[in-house]
Amino acid sequence: MLGAWVGHNGLGPDDAASAFIAKVIGLALAQGGCPVPEGGGVRLVEALVGIVTDAGGLLRTGTAVNRVVVQGGRATGVLLADGEQVRAREAVLASVTPQALYSGLLAGEPAVPVAVREAAQRFRYGRGDMQIHLALSEPPRWRENSEQLARTAIVHVTPGLDGVRAAVAEADRSLLPAHPTIVCGQPAALDPTRVPPGGGALWIQLQETPFRPVGDSAGVIDVGAGEWTAELKERYADRVVEQLGRHIDGLDGITLGRAVLSPADLQAANPNLVDGDPYAGSCRLDQFLLWRPLARTPGHRTPVERLWHIGASTHPGPGLAGASGLLAARDVLAGPGVADRVRGVLRRIR
Repeated sequence: MLGAWVGHNGLGPDDAASAFIAKVIGLALAQGGCPVPEGGGVRLVEALVGIVTDAGGLLRTGTAVNRVVVQGGRATGVLLADGEQVRAREAVLASVTPQALYSGLLAGEPAVPVAVREAAQRFRYGRGDMQIHLALSEPPRWRENSEQLARTAIVHVTPGLDGVRAAVAEADRSLLPAHPTIVCGQPAALDPTRVPPGGGALWIQLQETPFRPVGDSAGVIDVGAGEWTAELKERYADRVVEQLGRHIDGLDGITLGRAVLSPADLQAANPNLVDGDPYAGSCRLDQFLLWRPLARTPGHRTPVERLWHIGASTHPGPGLAGASGLLAARDVLAGPGVADRVRGVLRRIR
């Protein structure tokens, strides 16, 4: 039952520490359940924005940042793509991948050791992700355990533990899985406001999807040059929906519309989702816990003073809890630490 849940951390059942992650997820579900914001996921974003603006903060979106401005080894602000420089009173927090930070926003910055840049280049990404969204004319009717599953926020459809292992192994070999683990979300099961009266909706997540497929495990779909074309993603979505339809009565007949997002689509929508990896970096053991984001720069401080690295690529990893930002914010508000004071003394001596 828990085998499919390790995929929500980008792992497979045979990966080191996957059993630990299964226990963590199981405990989290037992204690917190599967809460969803009433009215849609955007409500969570709006609530977080409200916390910032109510405290006098300003949120700017659709604005590209070219680099972090560093003076005397200290982050003093950011330079926007249009040439505007935004000054930082306290600190700069960068929610990006290690490559985007050290090879992009801090490119050529002498305060960053060569060893850190090289370590950032070695940061690896996991399997890609694919999403399918279905608008339904009525709630889905599950063939097995229908009443129980109708109240379940997330249903995993898989042949079993060996099925999960097989799908992970196929995706790791850059093959389209013959029987992918289907993560089937039913947000309207907990929040009826998500759909019109009498309607239904499903969101499907496929966490075993190669970014550049070289073949199809079932030998049916021609992947061509390995690019996620509109035709390829729709053909693979057909497979997934057909397999899901074996467990939901009349799924084809009640489907009003479908939207498919390939790993390439996800990367284009969010630059942190490199190769379509929804977790912004492999969560295998050497890139997790104390070693995330990098063994040379664990935690959130960077070699640049008053610059903190946050986001899914950093400790404690991906998720919606915002824990990395909370940890960094506490560090910022605590004021200069011992390391900052030592560096300041050394600069004055020099």
